[in-house]
Amino acid sequence: MFEYIQERNFKLTEEHVQRVTYQIASSLQYLHSFGIVHRDLKLENIIMSDKTDDGVPKLVDFGLAKIVGPNETADEPFGTLGYVAPEVLKKDPYSFSADVWSLGCMIHALLSGSLPFDAEKSAETIKMTLKDPLVFTLPVMRNLGPDGKDLI
Repeated sequence: MFEYIQERNFKLTEEHVQRVTYQIASSLQYLHSFGIVHRDLKLENIIMSDKTDDGVPKLVDFGLAKIVGPNETADEPFGTLGYVAPEVLKKDPYSFSADVWSLGCMIHALLSGSLPFDAEKSAETIKMTLKDPLVFTLPVMRNLGPDGKDLI
């Protein structure tokens, strides 16, 4: 998916992002219904069925995925900085919410071309993820409606 948006100069319409997000969220819901947490959801782990605007996203790379029971959690610090949820960074127990956080980071990237919490140094990215509020100051985010901001 990273290459897909790169070929479009990191500019997708809000409608296109909405469609792709729905498809990815449906895939996550399916996984979660079977107790599977992906744990490394990111643009690079989504491939598109083709390069057209009608391409369908497909989740890949289940190397860090884990099956959790109804009342179970995970606590291993897996994931990719910039996409990883705060509870994972803190080594707190987590479950499906970690994938949902990563999906929100992906939506932000699809709409703006950048991750919401990202810095050159890993320690700074961690600090941003744990402490900084999400802001929509990028010029491309100014036109994003309240529903889009709420979703992210």
